[in-house]
Amino acid sequence: MNTLITYFKTTKDNWTTALQQKNIRIQFILTLISYIFLFKYCRIMMSIFENRKGTQIFDPILAQLPSIDSSTLIFTLTYTALTIFILSNLSNPIRFIKGLQAYTLLLTLRTITIFLVPLEPPIGMIVLKDTVSNFFMNSGNRGYIVKDLFFSGHVSAIVLFLLVAENKVLKIILGILAVTIGSLILLQHVHYVIDVVAAPFFSFLALKTVTIVNKQFFTTPLAIKSSASSHTLQ
Repeated sequence: MNTLITYFKTTKDNWTTALQQKNIRIQFILTLISYIFLFKYCRIMMSIFENRKGTQIFDPILAQLPSIDSSTLIFTLTYTALTIFILSNLSNPIRFIKGLQAYTLLLTLRTITIFLVPLEPPIGMIVLKDTVSNFFMNSGNRGYIVKDLFFSGHVSAIVLFLLVAENKVLKIILGILAVTIGSLILLQHVHYVIDVVAAPFFSFLALKTVTIVNKQFFTTPLAIKSSASSHTLQ
């Protein structure tokens, strides 16, 4: 209980300190606005993608795999990874903002690639029932999303969480989750193999781009607290 209280107090103090700096405050506000705008734009685009015709391609690897419904397990593991990302980064404002920026860029890249590569779902697909995603996203006439294919949103997001993480143990856990979810997605025939294999590249691209751009903004060291000791965050 004391550890939890310390965590939330530290988080509050760090955000108070961070938001006192004008450049960080502006970046945080712009990041939130960008994410909200893109999220609403994605809802519109997903509806369009679901109602257009695409190409169904033959995937020789998927053809060898049985179709197994792992929706519940994929859902559980995905939001476990999201919880890990939030709890491990929330007390570090700069890293949290950077992660949110990278995720916003990742969504942008994914919307572009889905637009440029119109695909029909793989043969043998079992619909992935993601309650949260389907609640927030338009999903055409089917009631669920099936044409957001290239590249995998689940795998790219978790790989991004891995890249943002600094703790080695968390990196290992997130790496295991990424591989497991990628494998389960293929077994469910929700994505083509190329969708899953290409996802980490876009995660790296998003974070690398944000890192380069942020060098122009986060130039002043920010003193933040941790549960163990105080340190300076660049």
